[in-house]
Amino acid sequence: MRLAIAGIGILALALTGCSKAPGGGGDGGPDVGNGAATAGLAFTYSYGLTLPARSIATVQEAHAAACEALGSGRCRITGLGYTVDRAGTVSADLSVRVAAPIARRFSREAVTAAEKAGATLTGAHIGGDDVTPLQTAATRQSDDATVELSRIDRQLARPDLPPAERAELQSQRAAETQAARTAAATQTQSAASIATTPVEFHYEAGRGSGLLNSLRDSGDTAIASATATVTAMTWLVAMIGPPLLALALVAWLWLWLGAPLWRRIAATMRARTDEPA
Repeated sequence: MRLAIAGIGILALALTGCSKAPGGGGDGGPDVGNGAATAGLAFTYSYGLTLPARSIATVQEAHAAACEALGSGRCRITGLGYTVDRAGTVSADLSVRVAAPIARRFSREAVTAAEKAGATLTGAHIGGDDVTPLQTAATRQSDDATVELSRIDRQLARPDLPPAERAELQSQRAAETQAARTAAATQTQSAASIATTPVEFHYEAGRGSGLLNSLRDSGDTAIASATATVTAMTWLVAMIGPPLLALALVAWLWLWLGAPLWRRIAATMRARTDEPA
């Protein structure tokens, strides 16, 4: 019994820690990416939501509108999809990029709004990618390129420099300039990945977790499967119906006209064959 209580306590502490990740602030304020523990991390957020099919478009639109309300400087919609398959099952996706300091708060408020609309949170993933090594390497590359460019420029300033050596130095200068540009682009991309956070929402039709909801979903699946089967059979009949009717008409004509006529012809042929010469 003591072991069970201790295990429950440890699990509660772990869940409490997870509920505050990654920013650490219990109030969900703009602290993600600002603390020492999260410095240099580029976060990604992903959430799975299950809700009635009729509510998916409404919740998706509400999330998109919440992003637009923040303004393009703090939130941008990068992807939006809505799908209804042949069985009538609805699914949707929404991808946005949110300013890192408000990403966790935006995500939490979006999930809360979806739950109020009848959704169930079925999955959540927050990942962080450390871009510090990439930034460090880019900074070193930029510094090395700057040093090399200074050396090359001093050499190119010599008036007595031979043409062949000048051409070689100019080629080296072009390579170092390109290296400096690449390093600058890497630093810009790394800074952008830290400053903005991708947030993805995946919407699926259903009633959420629990045995009763699972049974209801199974019933819905069975009805959808039966509907798809009836639809397929109707399509099959529509495709092969006319040829079958044509074959049936030919068979009926044969039985009504062709077969008796053939029997009379056969009987006449046998009678002629049996006559004495």
